[in-house]
Amino acid sequence: NPLSVEALFWPLTMASATLAGVLWPLRGWVSVYLCLVSLVVLWSTGSQSNHVFMDMVVCMAVLFTFSPDRRRWVGQATHAVRLFLVVLYLVTGLHKMNADWGRAEVSCCTLMLVGILALPPLRWALPMLPLSAAPHAATVVELGLPLLLLAGGPAASRVAAVLGCGFHLAICQMLSPMSVYPFSVLMAPLYVFVVPGQAAELFLAMRRWLPLLVPLFAVLCAVWTPLMAAGDLPDGEAPFEYPAYGSWAPGVVWCNFAYVGLIGAAVCRSSHGDSPAALPTRRGRLLAFVVSLFGLTPYLGLRNYPALAMFSNLRVEAGRSNHLFIGDDFDLTGWQRDYVTVHDTDIPALQLLQIDLGQRFTPATLRSLASVNVSAEFWITPPLSAWPYPPTRAFVPYSAPFLELRRRIAPLRAAGARGQVRYSRTRARPRYAFPALWRFLGRSAPSEDHVSPNLTYDLAVGDPEVEEPLPAWLATLARFRSFDLDSSPCRH
Repeated sequence: NPLSVEALFWPLTMASATLAGVLWPLRGWVSVYLCLVSLVVLWSTGSQSNHVFMDMVVCMAVLFTFSPDRRRWVGQATHAVRLFLVVLYLVTGLHKMNADWGRAEVSCCTLMLVGILALPPLRWALPMLPLSAAPHAATVVELGLPLLLLAGGPAASRVAAVLGCGFHLAICQMLSPMSVYPFSVLMAPLYVFVVPGQAAELFLAMRRWLPLLVPLFAVLCAVWTPLMAAGDLPDGEAPFEYPAYGSWAPGVVWCNFAYVGLIGAAVCRSSHGDSPAALPTRRGRLLAFVVSLFGLTPYLGLRNYPALAMFSNLRVEAGRSNHLFIGDDFDLTGWQRDYVTVHDTDIPALQLLQIDLGQRFTPATLRSLASVNVSAEFWITPPLSAWPYPPTRAFVPYSAPFLELRRRIAPLRAAGARGQVRYSRTRARPRYAFPALWRFLGRSAPSEDHVSPNLTYDLAVGDPEVEEPLPAWLATLARFRSFDLDSSPCRH
């Protein structure tokens, strides 16, 4: 019921926080209320996704650094958010140090770059770009940003703001479902903390232009899809989105306004001097440490979705890590080395465990990718029952940790559903990057994988091991996506 108390509670709560922010933007209690509402709403209603996790971290960074002295609070929050950005880029840069990120034909980097250059105003540049160099250049930028942020000087902060804002502005431009505009929308407020003095001064100055900016924003939202999808989509049709926010054009236009403004703020020196000093706190450092542990969970064998490994081409499962220098050395659980390969199934929950969003790219995007021999595969692993559409393509065999098979099968068996899955199960031996070290420490490993081929599970018959529900703690802690054994195309 859309008019029930439960359905109305969260929208009304968010509306009250937004209204308070508009009416009393400089009141400390309003900032606390906004962050608390965001945190509670995301925890209660948000999905397990990377951008929801990061949004919650930003709210906690502001709340944990609270001080009655607003200038001190800004300084402490600035340090906490900058430290979060440092950890975020170091971890995501580490994930991209794998063999498949550097392969132009499957790299998420080249896929997205071609998606940007498939837009009508930029198609002329596609043949001129050295795509093979793009993944390496992106890694240099991603690892250069934390160095600039750690340097901490005014000049380094301004350069970091320009590079970071330019990067996040670029990766939201392509047509959905490739666009990551929700992530870019989230990242813009973080860069306010990179140049807080200049950003606040610029945006206060822009308030006088609101009567012009608001209608300009509305007009651009109305014309953005026709401009960017000219000749690519039928008139009046919007690009496919998942999740179905239906906000690609407003989201991209908002990012254009926000990031151009932030870049302008970084380039223009403040008339009141440089930004307020960042003030370190133990709480801010503790939060950054927790984020770093969360980002390293793929190597600990705990989870890889979400774990800040999005769009990195990283594969750590099956004892076949494609990372350049990290193997199974720190995988203490073995959960992602105990995996199944699903060969065929008529169970929808397993058919939809992975979805290729590349099949929903626009025709011009697909033509551009094909013209430069870049794979259009763009896989996601939606949560159970979260994909409301038919499959995007014929079933493609895939692998996934055995835990994920249990997660999908257990509720179906309890509900009396019907269907079969044909699969094999492998308990892979760990492959160590530093085997001599582990031999010295007395840690031994099996000499070969244990494979159980040609298995069939029938929901009508059952199998206690397969249909055993995951304990609540394990279902929350461990979460994995599908993967391929021989290659690692782009996956969310």
